Amino acid sequence: MKIAVVGAGISGLTCAYRLQQQGHSVKVFESESEVGGRMGTTHVGGFPVDTGVNLLLANYERMHALCDELGIAEQLFDFQSGAGGILRDHELNSFTPSNVFEILRYRGVSLVSRMRLIRYFVRAYRFTSSLDFFDLSVGEDLDADRDAFSATSEQLDEEIATYIVDPFVRTFHFHGARQMSMKYFDALVALFVGKGNFKPQGFRDFMQTLPRTLAERLDVETGAAVSLIRPSTGNDDAPVEVDGEAFDVAVLAIPAPLALGVLAPPSPDQREVLSRTTYAPTLSVAFRCPVGVAEDFEGIWIPYHESSLISECSNETCKGSSTPTECVINFGLHTEAAAAWLGRPDEEIFETLSREWARLFPRYEGALEGLHVQRWPLAMPIYGPGHVERVRQFWKRGQGDGRVYLCGDYLNHPWVEGSIRCGEKIAVWIRETEAAAH
Repeated sequence: MKIAVVGAGISGLTCAYRLQQQGHSVKVFESESEVGGRMGTTHVGGFPVDTGVNLLLANYERMHALCDELGIAEQLFDFQSGAGGILRDHELNSFTPSNVFEILRYRGVSLVSRMRLIRYFVRAYRFTSSLDFFDLSVGEDLDADRDAFSATSEQLDEEIATYIVDPFVRTFHFHGARQMSMKYFDALVALFVGKGNFKPQGFRDFMQTLPRTLAERLDVETGAAVSLIRPSTGNDDAPVEVDGEAFDVAVLAIPAPLALGVLAPPSPDQREVLSRTTYAPTLSVAFRCPVGVAEDFEGIWIPYHESSLISECSNETCKGSSTPTECVINFGLHTEAAAAWLGRPDEEIFETLSREWARLFPRYEGALEGLHVQRWPLAMPIYGPGHVERVRQFWKRGQGDGRVYLCGDYLNHPWVEGSIRCGEKIAVWIRETEAAAH
């Protein structure tokens, strides 16, 4: 078959690669000048800067298998310390949850709160057999209508919700825990207590290593923004049209609002899931900083109560973005701030963030020099109450209406592993669906 894949992020590239292995003729359309989407890297001021995905995890099973297959597994390496911290009341408390009992060493919340959290982790172990964190289209529907902040406040206490749960969600998903379904959070905890191995990793040549390697094996047209996809009319011989070019099948591996904008018309099921998927925006802002000033942490979480602007900071020294005298530190913004700052000039963003960081950590006064601003208006799909169930029902009813298949992190899981699995899942789905039809 002749297949179009729209979007050269990691989901689209993985799907295209697997479809090509099946013997199909696959063409990938990408609107940007580079592949990778949110798994991108730029070079500025003599430093490499990851513009989206900041780290990988050792328990990304399908990602590691794909890297082995592509011959780039040797490019992966473990970050050295894994040390992290959470700011509370102007004090930075070490927080490195390599296993559940490391929580007991954390001094940012009371001992009573820590013990409650340990008990919750122990209880959550029973979820490990019924939830798949990297494929949320399957599994029991637990607490589907509750948000993670309210549920953890009630089940544990508000201190844990405010100073552990919410900062974690904001660091890795850019929005607050009030916007996240408790089922999603339960799945995260089930992954943590079930499989563990949250060791952070990266590529020696930085994050774009994987998408570039995939793209080298594919027919990818960059700078090719697709404006209109017309699904098949129901006649088996009727093609799918992608900007007037005929294909047997099309895969839309772009964010939900963009997919809805080009699909004419979407089926009722496609419209339901696409129109109700929302996203959290963020900005990823890189600075150069003297090595002697930077905190000796790979990552720092900033609760919203401490700063309404900065959600987290990562020290990129662990990835090789450093010299003997300087290193790169990267800030993420709370989604509330990001929404207001997406259109601001780079220099204003640099000035405001450096001033805010110096307020939190005075020794940084005058020490930061802006390198790069990456704007992500659609940074992360929000798995809020009801979203997991909508996704589950969409998969249950089937894919491929009008021979147009939807693919992306909003249908599976928003981290790299989930995106890879979704791409592979769609490739298998197409193979089985088309085989059954003939």
